[in-house]
Amino acid sequence: MDPLSGKPHFPYPPSPIKGEQTVNPRRRLAPLLEPPSLVPLPNPLPETLQRKCPFTSTHTLSVHLLPAAFPRSPSAWGKIEVPLLESFKGKTAKEGRRKWLEQTVEQMFWEQTEAQKMFPDPKANIEVGKVGLWNTVLRIRRNRSAVEERKDARGITLVATHPIGFHKEIWEPAFMHLIEATESASSSIRIEEIWSLEAINHGDTGLINRDFIPKLIDRSDYGRDIANLLIHYLPDGADAFGKDLPTQLSRLPPSVSSSRIKNGFADRNVAALGHSLGGDATALCGISYPRLFSALILLETTLFPVSYKKRGNYVALSTIGRRSSWPSREEAKKGLLKAPLFQAFDPEVLEAYLEYGMYRDDKTGEIRLKCDPAWEASEFTERRSMNEGWELLPTLDERVELRWIMGGKDEASDLVGGPETAQKTVWRRARNASNVRIPGAGHLVVQEKPKETAEDIALFLNHKFRHDVQSKL
Repeated sequence: MDPLSGKPHFPYPPSPIKGEQTVNPRRRLAPLLEPPSLVPLPNPLPETLQRKCPFTSTHTLSVHLLPAAFPRSPSAWGKIEVPLLESFKGKTAKEGRRKWLEQTVEQMFWEQTEAQKMFPDPKANIEVGKVGLWNTVLRIRRNRSAVEERKDARGITLVATHPIGFHKEIWEPAFMHLIEATESASSSIRIEEIWSLEAINHGDTGLINRDFIPKLIDRSDYGRDIANLLIHYLPDGADAFGKDLPTQLSRLPPSVSSSRIKNGFADRNVAALGHSLGGDATALCGISYPRLFSALILLETTLFPVSYKKRGNYVALSTIGRRSSWPSREEAKKGLLKAPLFQAFDPEVLEAYLEYGMYRDDKTGEIRLKCDPAWEASEFTERRSMNEGWELLPTLDERVELRWIMGGKDEASDLVGGPETAQKTVWRRARNASNVRIPGAGHLVVQEKPKETAEDIALFLNHKFRHDVQSKL
């Protein structure tokens, strides 16, 4: 059992973890530059980007924009328009669409392979985008600074990232439970701020960047987006705690950014929450910029060794052909609940997905997914960064405490090779690390068990920062 929570966990493997074939990983994330120009913002901004409201009795929610990490990784270009079944005629319509999807996915995998080469085939049309994209970020801040209210409480800044196909708001039910747990009299910490960062092709961010989104995605760029927020745009605590901030965040002076890279934050205790895609990105960011973090909480990452031949083609194919529009949100809900994946969701999480993961198309009146299935499928064509992250985990600075939150069901780790691989992964960096398996949860542990997930996060943060205070006394 996990000593911290008393719940099941992955014990240290009984036999030594054998070496794996190397992928000769990139040792650090690519540099962050200021973009020469940016994708034009819509005027006025969509209502979801003007959202500002009480989140709890102690916290306020708002939404902000910042330029994404620049440049992005090389990519093939051109938009993928998935044809409807009606586009194929006759009795073989279904077969015709299936073949089209298979050929398109096969082409994407080939282009991804070429994009990772030093000298790609000219036919792949590999380029680096010249226009800067946007990130949107959900901010939940305490109305009164924790330091001002209670001198013995540690104020914590959390940076959260989401899985493939979801959005910044998908964490909200878990955040509600987390704030409730940490506002109790027995808690030694307070959540000063939460920043939930959206990937460039997901949620509201995908709608803003729509016409400029690369055809192919390298998930290490999401890790660079985290670093970009923390190094160049996150205000100092003195300028942010208990205060409103402008919708568009300003870039910080170079002197502040360079100091953070070398020394971390002067007035923030930063912990990262990364789930699945977001967990991979968070691990890569922590490996490259360890001074930014006190702790990493990694939830069901998809890091795996090169020896496991992930079924990327199958997952990409099933994703690109998924339904993406409905006549109404009510119909969307009915359709989603036919699938076991969504049946397992906590009801509040499902409502957040329906409300913030979809939008009304003004041209057709339909309700559509904000994350286009083609963009979602492109995420599954890239495995290099997942292999790199797995290989580099032992190099993560041991001062950064690691907490792994995993699904309790054995099938939770099917994407990475099963429980045996997951067990090896959580002990890749064994010192200053712990893990828990949430009973009854699968890979989408945050969506299925938001309360249990939040309770473990609160337990770990109280343990972590109470221990830090005691060790300095």
